[in-house]
Amino acid sequence: MALMLRVGSAHWLDDAQFESLVQFLSRSGGVFDELAFFTASTHAPLPISEAKTRLSRLRGVMQRVRRELDVRAGVNVLATMGHHEENLEESLDQDWQRVVDESGQTCRGTYCPLDERFRGYVRELYIHAALSRPDFIWIDDDVRLAGHGAAHYTCFCDRCVSRFSEEVGRSFTRQQLVRALSKDFSLRRRWLEHNRRVIHELLSLIRRAVDTVDPGIEIGFMTGDRFYEGYDFSRWAEAISGDSPARWRPGGGFYWDDVPMGLVEKAHDVGRQVASLPVWVETIQSELENFPYHMLKKSIHTVVVESVAHLAAGATGIAFNILTQHTEPLDQYKPLLEAIHTARPVFLALGELGRQPPRGIFPAWNKDLFLANGTSENWFGPPNVLSLLRRQYVLGEIGLPMCYDAESASVITLSGRIPDSLSDEYLEKILRKGVYMDAHACRAICERGFSDLVGVEVAAEYSEDAIEVFTNHELNRKHASRKRDCRQSFWPETAYTLNAVEDGVSAVSRLTNYRGDDLGPCLSIYENRLGGRVAVSGYYPWFLIHSDSKTYQLKSLFLWLSGNRLPIVVDSFAKIVVWARGRKDDCCSYVLVNASLDRAEKVEVSVRSPSPAVTLVTMNGDRQQLELDTHPDSSLYRRLVIPEIEPWGACFLLQP
Repeated sequence: MALMLRVGSAHWLDDAQFESLVQFLSRSGGVFDELAFFTASTHAPLPISEAKTRLSRLRGVMQRVRRELDVRAGVNVLATMGHHEENLEESLDQDWQRVVDESGQTCRGTYCPLDERFRGYVRELYIHAALSRPDFIWIDDDVRLAGHGAAHYTCFCDRCVSRFSEEVGRSFTRQQLVRALSKDFSLRRRWLEHNRRVIHELLSLIRRAVDTVDPGIEIGFMTGDRFYEGYDFSRWAEAISGDSPARWRPGGGFYWDDVPMGLVEKAHDVGRQVASLPVWVETIQSELENFPYHMLKKSIHTVVVESVAHLAAGATGIAFNILTQHTEPLDQYKPLLEAIHTARPVFLALGELGRQPPRGIFPAWNKDLFLANGTSENWFGPPNVLSLLRRQYVLGEIGLPMCYDAESASVITLSGRIPDSLSDEYLEKILRKGVYMDAHACRAICERGFSDLVGVEVAAEYSEDAIEVFTNHELNRKHASRKRDCRQSFWPETAYTLNAVEDGVSAVSRLTNYRGDDLGPCLSIYENRLGGRVAVSGYYPWFLIHSDSKTYQLKSLFLWLSGNRLPIVVDSFAKIVVWARGRKDDCCSYVLVNASLDRAEKVEVSVRSPSPAVTLVTMNGDRQQLELDTHPDSSLYRRLVIPEIEPWGACFLLQP
């Protein structure tokens, strides 16, 4: 496990500022194991002459920090293709093809990766990066095809459209291709494979360029969720591996803590990316990003807890991007570095979990997920499939463990038209397990002929005044007859009732209105002929689930769906996010984050554990053994009580 500091170009291009950096880090007592030096501070590619000059200077910079700070040192190429339009006057300006999106918009700061002239530039750039003799080279997250400023989904330039036309044996203009992609799922699949190949070719070119200098230089790649690009992390990791395996930097957007739950969302983004990597990729340093580096926009406390969340989700290290971009005094960062240093033993302990996967509830996705984006009229429009995926992680806010791959799942969830991205074989496979889905996913699955495995079909729709009422079902226990009103007049969302199409369906909740009329079942459970347990929710399945009665119902429901195989459940009524890391359901270590401004006291937790005790590790490194008691309702679980977790604090439980 290594902690890396990413250093902006302002801190090493200026002699005085570089001296200040070296002295500042010398006084900080070995907080970081590695330094990665950005080649630039703006996000369009550098002219090759300027890049050569900077990389030549970096060779001496890296030699000095290795010698004086005892760290590994490498190059972070900020712009390869280019992120977006910024500082164009001082950036690469060649008559080469820029990326073009589905509507014909161009980003002037981003070059098309299929332009051979641009590829020649990339080869030369990375040869000179290797000649600076770094321990590693990072490719930044501009090597992507979606999200380049003014250009949205790329690349639809004439060259790319012609290449794709050759691949599929059909001739298109840009406009014809965009229309065809919206209507033809098989063509969408071919486009995703095309996108995977485009990224793979550019990464392979970079590896070959570096190999001409030194095949032993490690290459790392920064990513976010790359659904439009085809999420082909395994093949891309192979492309950048040389004599040493690839390294990876999973990222996403949580730049400041105005909305602190963004910390958890970012951790789930990191978890998905880690789960997509082959097990032989061991250096996975998640991006901790405070852009544009204004100290008061993200608290020191948040930085530390965010680091814990990234490690809990599967990262094996942290890449801190926290320093100012300008030649300012660095003493303002002393308290932050002290906090990271204090937490370093905790980070190291979490790092020992290695590639043990998180276990629990899996919002189903695969690398073809973008197939389900948009509609048959506009593939590139709403609904955004990433939003459909992300909203399912709300279950993790009430003390249920989330995971990121099907093999580690006790229960699988489905939202919206996401089933459209899954094969019939895969759908039948997951319907043999525990599955929770919303009404839209239910419709999509029933359209595929699987209504007998779901047990219900969607019946009526209600756009106003609908209220959920809990039935007298054993999963509700003392909460029977409780109501949940999500106020459709304030947060509009259609509610649905469900019709049973098979015997054995039970209603856990029903729909009513303000007059008290019974409108029909809105939450069903069913055990199908394959042994799968299926629940369908037609009333706000992913929103406003944070009441006492609803959290109780959902915890009971997911334990039933899993066949009591969830590795951990937080029994207390508290906003606790939990990750369970292990190879088996009952051999896990657990990380808990109190996602609230209230102190969580006497937190009751049920765990599947064969051990009579676990070790509680707090954020200051204190360790305490906690005894596990027998569980009153299950021989598979044991119970323990965590004395307290501070507001937006964290702790973790280690198995012996």
